[in-house]
Amino acid sequence: LHLGLDATGLPEDLWPQFAVVRDWSKPIESEGNVMIVAIPSLLDPSMAPEGKHVLHAYTAGNEPIDLWSGVERGTDEYNRLKEERSQVLWNALEKVIPDIRKRVEVEMVGTPLTHSRFLRRTNGTYGPLVRAGEETLPGHTTPIPRLYTCGDSTFPGIGVPAVAASGMITANTISDLGTHFRTLKAMGF
Repeated sequence: LHLGLDATGLPEDLWPQFAVVRDWSKPIESEGNVMIVAIPSLLDPSMAPEGKHVLHAYTAGNEPIDLWSGVERGTDEYNRLKEERSQVLWNALEKVIPDIRKRVEVEMVGTPLTHSRFLRRTNGTYGPLVRAGEETLPGHTTPIPRLYTCGDSTFPGIGVPAVAASGMITANTISDLGTHFRTLKAMGF
């Protein structure tokens, strides 16, 4: 879910990124068990109009792709499945913001087919599968001089905060901190 919502009266202690776990006794990759929520406008109010927030919620790699096999975007079947499968996210959000559905002013529901189309992700994945303790995401340098990488397929991984951190790590790899401060000052920050 990508949402634009009215921020009036939201709890002061709302976190900019958090997870909602439905059942701690199940593995995190169990279908619909873990949802990740990011509200980046809590950290940077310029990301939304005054009095509003942007919110992104997604299942943590646990949406079965086979449910979407053979489903055509834009069809009644697609719209029904999209609505049905988004409910786990809505339910998770309502645990933190009980009246969230009333607050929504902009709503975009993504699916694995959305990710396949717009992000060019195989089977609509949301980023690389890296097993904790077994693998790590690649860093930001490459064997090619002056070619760097950043994004959700590099350390620290998927999600708005992680991708932003990836960009910062790459920027810090390219130039020293003094250069960053001078650049920010020249930009008016």
